[in-house]
Order: sequence, then structure tokens, then C-alpha cells
Amino acid sequence: MTNEQIKQLALDLLHTDDEQQVIAILSNAGYWDNPDAWRDYGDIEGNFSTIGNQQSRPEAALVEKLVNSVDARLLNACLESGIDPTSEAAPPNIRDAVANLFNGTGGSLRDWPAATRRREAENITLAATGPKRHPCLTIADRGEGQTPARVPHTFMSLNKSNKLRIPFVQGKFNMGGTGILKFCGDQRFQLLITKRNPSILTDKEQNDPGASQWSLTITRRQRPSQGAGQVRNSVFTYLAPVGAGENPRKGEVLSFDSETMPLMPKHNQPYVREVPFGSAIKLYEYDMKGFTSHILMKDGLLYRLEALLPDIALPINLHECRNYGGKTEASFVTPLAGLTTRLEDGKGGNVEDGFPDSVPFHVRGERMVAKIYAFKDGKATTYTTNEGVIFSINGQTHGILPKTIFGRKKVKLNRLTDSLLVSVDCTELSTDAREDLFMNSRDRLSQHELRKDIEAEIEEILSRHEQLKELANERRRREIGERLADSKPLEEVLGSLLKSSPTLARLFRLGQRLGNPFKRDTGDKQSGKDGKGHGGKDGEGPGDHDFQGKKHPTFFRFQRTHNDRLDRECEYGRRCRIELESDVENEYFKRSENPGMYEVEVVDCVGDKHSDLEFQNSLLLHNGLAHWSIVMPEDVEVGETLTLQLTIDDETLTDPFTNIVRLTVRPQSIRNKGKGGTRKSSTSGGGGQQQPGIDMPEVIEVHEKDWAAHKFDDRSALKVMPETDDSHTFYINMDNVYLLNELKYGKEDANLTKAKFKYGNVLVGLALLQDEKQNGKAENSDTNQTDGEQAGADNNGYVPVEDRVLRTTRALGPFMIPMINYLGALSEDDVASAAAAGDEE
Repeated sequence: MTNEQIKQLALDLLHTDDEQQVIAILSNAGYWDNPDAWRDYGDIEGNFSTIGNQQSRPEAALVEKLVNSVDARLLNACLESGIDPTSEAAPPNIRDAVANLFNGTGGSLRDWPAATRRREAENITLAATGPKRHPCLTIADRGEGQTPARVPHTFMSLNKSNKLRIPFVQGKFNMGGTGILKFCGDQRFQLLITKRNPSILTDKEQNDPGASQWSLTITRRQRPSQGAGQVRNSVFTYLAPVGAGENPRKGEVLSFDSETMPLMPKHNQPYVREVPFGSAIKLYEYDMKGFTSHILMKDGLLYRLEALLPDIALPINLHECRNYGGKTEASFVTPLAGLTTRLEDGKGGNVEDGFPDSVPFHVRGERMVAKIYAFKDGKATTYTTNEGVIFSINGQTHGILPKTIFGRKKVKLNRLTDSLLVSVDCTELSTDAREDLFMNSRDRLSQHELRKDIEAEIEEILSRHEQLKELANERRRREIGERLADSKPLEEVLGSLLKSSPTLARLFRLGQRLGNPFKRDTGDKQSGKDGKGHGGKDGEGPGDHDFQGKKHPTFFRFQRTHNDRLDRECEYGRRCRIELESDVENEYFKRSENPGMYEVEVVDCVGDKHSDLEFQNSLLLHNGLAHWSIVMPEDVEVGETLTLQLTIDDETLTDPFTNIVRLTVRPQSIRNKGKGGTRKSSTSGGGGQQQPGIDMPEVIEVHEKDWAAHKFDDRSALKVMPETDDSHTFYINMDNVYLLNELKYGKEDANLTKAKFKYGNVLVGLALLQDEKQNGKAENSDTNQTDGEQAGADNNGYVPVEDRVLRTTRALGPFMIPMINYLGALSEDDVASAAAAGDEE
């Protein structure tokens, strides 16, 4: 083929959006049915096992391609600066590379002006073309590019160490970019057009006449042949016909001369912007799996990618080039700058005051930072789907925990489940920890013990986060504070039941009336004072709501002793919680400029046998109070004493603050609990045992217009929501289909029918809650549960009582009113007649 024919072949393949047309183009060129024109991907005949074992979701696989383009831009900037990327002069990490190689801007896109982000985003683009259901996606960048001779060893390689020694790029394993192939149509077509930046060619490359040319190739899936001795799995190959006759299966890719190529889009027009070098990868008929709408809309690809790239190093322009309407340029193109940047730009209208809040913590000697976002009602769905906790390295998500973590029994933030997102920065993890925590596909977590310890620390942070508790209570106050008077009819009905049933009476706390759970606490917790009156003047003391912190601390000390030394006992195998006080602002540990850092180390122990012990711990700072939570390792024996030093420092402090605590380990106390985990207590009669009963619940009626907010449908009956004070709020579906049928076809008074449905379900819910109090987890575990998170269970297979209430009342829906009506109408004569009839049979 001539140079112009090869260039035209590249343009034809670039502009078509149909697999069948791709086959026709390759057939006309004489390549489709020529086995010698195709080379095994990675030169591995059995490459399907590696390529097929990548990301499980198409958007997670697509992220790898975007990250590769970011890496290409970073490498190009480094090489243009005359720096060897593998040398000591190279930036040590991605943030330094961004800060030093891109016009002196900050290391995070959050620090960039919006205009700078938009300008840089033009250098990496993603364009959607073709049909709406299975669009083609083209990723183009003005990165380093590759020479034709290097393509087999870079883009088309597997398991090579191309980037392993470059500290400021994301790609390490040399296989993640192949994950997209299984989502590319039926033939797995992926087009590649690339050219090396002429200004960074090495002396050796400049001697190669083809080094300044564009490369062209396309991947495909070769299905297995039939017959004995044939390969049983598909094989991924790529077009490499040059010299294939002389060296079968080792040919080189096509190449051609051209000053520029139209690889990038402009607004909603693809392939119109000419670039002198770089790369373009086109994915044909990509399987979007639920993201088939306009890619820039709230339910489209943009927001999903931003969740998977929460703190991406460089911005990317997304172009919608399919046949969608739009009146302005903004309708077709939007920069992708990562979830963190988007939230920081628009947090005034989407995120609650005081958030995001960052909390540093350590697990097994590894330092991480959890950034907690609390969204305003209804705003989180714009940014997340089922993500609760996102774990990221260098701005790319490597795994998630679903948002069911917020409803776990220890956390009890069910009311905020749909309003929270936690982003955990794992960039500083050691190589061992990274390998233990994440799968190589970088889209899910492993089941290593490290994951369990990290989850436990996140649960601790969430459960003791005062701002989150206050937010949950505030939302509860807004929702049901005005409905307290509506609870009296329920109280009267239950009161009548108690009088008629001695069994039920024993389940309830007699004499307890429903009160306002939102009365202001005027005690020490609100004022920030401890039991001895410490805490300073109003508006100044630790914990005060009007607390105004300083930029840098002048003290950081234990709260009750008001000095930097403390003696404490802690129970073997349990957490030790210590409070400190300071005058520093809440943002101290999370701000980007001169942030605070803390370290924990053993400074004294018996025989130095624990001198290198690593502690799982976290430090929550809020309004002058710092909650330090420490997990005492189980290999520290009862009776041993450890002296720990907590060091707080930042770049401006002349001397760091050090706090010393001597912890003596004592045996775990025997907590007097009944079978259900409730403490034993004496009754007023003395000597007996009385289980705590059930509080009167708040009951709120829900109608069809509010179903979505409660995840109800027409068959849902009752949902109970646990609150931070261990009570529950009941939500009853008054537009349940079975209730509506009874109202339409039944003969009794409508209000009476509604009351039976309402109070019957409430009693069922109370019964299940009481069973939970008495029996706890042990008798409610599902031993066959393997994926607890997805089914509402925890890691031990325990199904929360709230889920059991939802399922049980749903199942009882058709029977609730008929059962009450029939059983309530039974008389002694009816029972006697039924018994006599049975005897006769």
C-alpha cells in the first residue's frame, strides 16, 4: 500500500462507527482473512486469560484508558523539560509532576483556575459517536505518542515493566488498558493511531526513518478453530502486516507520513481538530451497561467517571457527538476534573456546611486520610450511585464499599445513607499494603485482613463523628418534630393493648410517654466543659458551637489533665479512647496549605519487645476537641504497660507537640448482659431480672409521592430507621396495594381499615425489634450469605433487623387486614364448633 492509501485506511477506520463496516474496510484492504497479517497481543498465544480477567464494569475499564492518556501527558511534559523520567531528577509523585511541569500551577486540579483547567482539558478528549445504545468512544491525547517500532512493546504489550520505574505515573502492571476489549462490540475492535512527539525523540530513534511517522493498527478477537490440536480459547490479535511474510506472526504495524491528523473533536463534531503528535484509541460499539444516555447528563458517563477518578491529575474534555439536541457549546463538551474538584467548585449548593471533613488514621502502620462529604437532601444522586466509601491512589478509584456501611449496627447513620460519601486517599500506602488491599484490576478490594482492619477504623470514625450525629438529628428534627402530636392515637391504641394483654405489657417500659427527642442538651457536652468545669469561656472552649480556631495550634494536650502526660488503663483486645484539647481550627489536618500531621510510636515498653508495634488509630478534630481512638493489639498481654507518644506537627511549628500516655492493659471486664446483650438490672421488687422494653416509636405515614425517598413500591408496608440515640422511626406505606384493595372492596369504615393496617404492621415491627434486643445477632445470621454488603448483611452474614422488618411486613401485606378481621371476630362458639367438626372427621 502507498502512503496515501494507508493514511486513507486510517481515516476510514476512524470515521466509521459500525463493526460490519470495519470488516468490510479491512477485507477490501486484503487484511481481514489473511492470518499472517495479525500478531498475537503481547506475543502471547494464550492472552485471553490475562485480558479477560480485568475490570468487571465497562466504565472501570474505560478509566484505565483515560489514566494512560494522563500518564502520556505527564511523560511528554517531563521529556520536553529534558528530564529522564526514571532518574532522580524526575518528580517523585504525580502531584509534584503536575505542580512542576504544568506552568507552575498547583499539584491538584482544585488549586487550578477554571480557565486553566478548560485550556488543559483540550489536550485529552473523549468523544462519543455512533448509535445511542452502543456508542463508539474515541480517546485522544497530545501525549508522548509512540514510534511504529515501539508500538508492539508499549500499546500492544502485556506484563512488561514499561512504567514500573517511573514514580509519577499511575500505570504499573502493563495490562489494565486491555480490560476494555471485552466490552468492545462482538469483534472486540480497538483502533490505534499514534505518533511520537518529534521534540522528544532519542538519538537512536532519530536514526530510524520511520520514527517520525504515524502508526496504525487495530485489535480483534480471533475465535478458536475447531478440531484436534487447536487453541480452545479466543486469542486477541492486532494488525501487523509489515514484514509478516519474512517473520510470521512477528510483523510490524502499518505506518504513514502526515504532518497532522484530525484526531480530536470540536464541540459536537468528531475528528476535526488537527494534532501534530499524540495518540487516538477508538473503542467500537462499547457496552455502556446503563450509561447509554447523553454522556454529559447527570445519569450519563461523565459523573460516573468522576466518581472513579475523584482526584484525577489532569482534566479531560468529554464531547457528546451523537445526535442529541443542544443550543450552546456547553451542551456538547464538559471538562472532567474529578469528583473532588467538582464538589469543591459547587459545594455551596450541594454539600452541608462544615463539610467535607478530613480525618487522618493509621492501620498497621499505613497512613490514610478519609474525606467525608455530607450532601444536602437529594444532592448526592448527582455524584454517586451505590458508592459509600471510595478508596483511591493518585486520584484513581481502586475499590469501593457500598453505602450500606452507613447503616451498619455500629455506625447507625441510616438517616444519612443516601447523603454520604467517604473518599479514602491511599496514595501513601506501601507496596505491600497496596498489593494486599487491592486487586490488580484496580476496581475492587481483596478480602485480606488489612481490609477488615481498615473497615473497622472507618466504622469507628463514622460512629464517633459529632458533626454527622448532629446532622442526622437535625434531619430527624425537621421531619418528625412537627408530628409529635400525631403519636397520641398510637399511644392510646397500644395502651389499650397493654391493658388487655399481660404478655405485651411486660415488653414495654411502663409509664414511659412519648416525649420530644430533640430538646437541647444544656449539659456539659454542649458547653464543651468536662465534669470539673473546664473548657474556657463561652464561645472559646473546646466543643463550643461558636468555636473559632487558630491557624496553628498554641497547645495540644490531654483534656482532663490539661498537660501532656496521662496514665490510663485499657482493656485487652478493645479500643482505648482518649480526648485531647487544642485551639486550632477544624481544617488543621485536611487543609492543603501547611496541614497538620500526627504520628504514634511506642517510646517505652517492658524489654522493648513492642518497640516496633504499629497501632491502628484515628484522630477526629472538631471545635477544639480531638478524639484519639486506639486499638490495642492482641499480642500485648494483660498486665503489660506501654508508653505511647502522640506527635502533632506542621511545617511552621518550631517544636512539635508531644503527648505521652502510659497504657496498662487489664483483663476485659465481664459485662453483665442477658441473652440479647442487654445489661442485667434489678427490678424495683429486688433480686429479679427485667429486660429493657420497647420505647414508643415515632410513626410517619408515607404516600406514593414519597415512595422513592424511602425505596418503597406498591407492596412495601413498613420500614424502621434506626437513629443515633438507639430509637427507631417507623415509616408505614399508606398506599400499599393490599390496603388500597381492602379500602375499595371492603365493607367496614375506611379509617378503621387504615388503623388495622397501620397498627398491625407497627406491632410486627416492634416484635422483631424486641426479638433483636433479646436474641442479638447469633440467632439471625444467614450462614449461606457470601456477599453480605450487597444483600444488606455485614461481613459475618448478619442481616440487620431493619431489613428483616422490611421483608417480613412486605410478606404479611396481603394477610394483615384479613387476619385481624377474621381472628378478631372469632368467638368461643366458633372455636368449639371447629373442634367438634375436626373430631367427627
